[in-house]
Amino acid sequence: MFKKMGCLTIVLSFLFVAPVYAKTMINIGTAGAGGSWYAAVGAIADIINNNVDGVVASAQTTGGAVANVKLLGTRKIQMCVTINVVAQSASEGQKPFTEAYSNLRSILPNLEKGFLQVFTLAGSDINYVSELKGRKVMVGPQGHGSLIRLRQIFPVMGFGFDEVKAVYLPYEQAMTALGDKKVDAVVLYMAYPALAAKQFGTTRDIKLLRVKDEYRKAVLAKFPFYLDLVVPAGTYKGQKEDVKTVGTGNGLYMDSGVDADLAYKITKAIFDNVEKLRASHPSVKHVSLETATQGALIEFHPGAMKYYKEKGVWTGK
Repeated sequence: MFKKMGCLTIVLSFLFVAPVYAKTMINIGTAGAGGSWYAAVGAIADIINNNVDGVVASAQTTGGAVANVKLLGTRKIQMCVTINVVAQSASEGQKPFTEAYSNLRSILPNLEKGFLQVFTLAGSDINYVSELKGRKVMVGPQGHGSLIRLRQIFPVMGFGFDEVKAVYLPYEQAMTALGDKKVDAVVLYMAYPALAAKQFGTTRDIKLLRVKDEYRKAVLAKFPFYLDLVVPAGTYKGQKEDVKTVGTGNGLYMDSGVDADLAYKITKAIFDNVEKLRASHPSVKHVSLETATQGALIEFHPGAMKYYKEKGVWTGK
């Protein structure tokens, strides 16, 4: 009798076990640790995990803007942060891409801005970005969007990218290389304050190189997608004055294959919890629903578009 009851209990336990539902994985491409993208995407992943049922989101460390677009374009990740003009180039199959990635969709194109910031040691004889010709320069990690930007900016200043001795390193290693005098300057093409430079500046004196007005204006005139930006005085130790520079807009993107309802829920979760995103890094402290769709260069995901239309902030066609 007890054996029969035991068997019956086992059978009933299988019948009443709660069903296990598969989770939807959302992998989000960032960049190297120490940058604004790494912090912001970490916050976005937490927001999704805590507010969108049935989804497991994770931030993926990558080579940066170009690498992210390739990963998203080949559907190895589902979301990423990249430079808006890089997303546009990828969607159209323009250099440095050899094919068009038609599945890229905008979610939040006005996430933050990337600034051209070039650092050297305080005692260096280099004062302007235009003086980097022939110098050993850490230009960014392989695959980062900064490489495309430098290939555009340097020629306006009178020299080619190939006329600097380029060194490729993750951002978290770049300032150490500068301190060890293995490089003459470090390019940190990201929002300010660049954490790697900020931390390095607590123990070493550094200098943020200037961009001569004639070259800054020339870049803005030749490439309309560049922005006229300023790194405020006091951003870094020893920086007593504003430093004018140029930069580009950065946005959050998604694979078109992600379900529209899920894209809607993710977009909604981000703005329902925007304070958490703003607190993740100074570069995203001004993210707002009212300006979210500004700066878009490729079409929006239908789920995100639906949310923005509901909120009355849609600026597209």
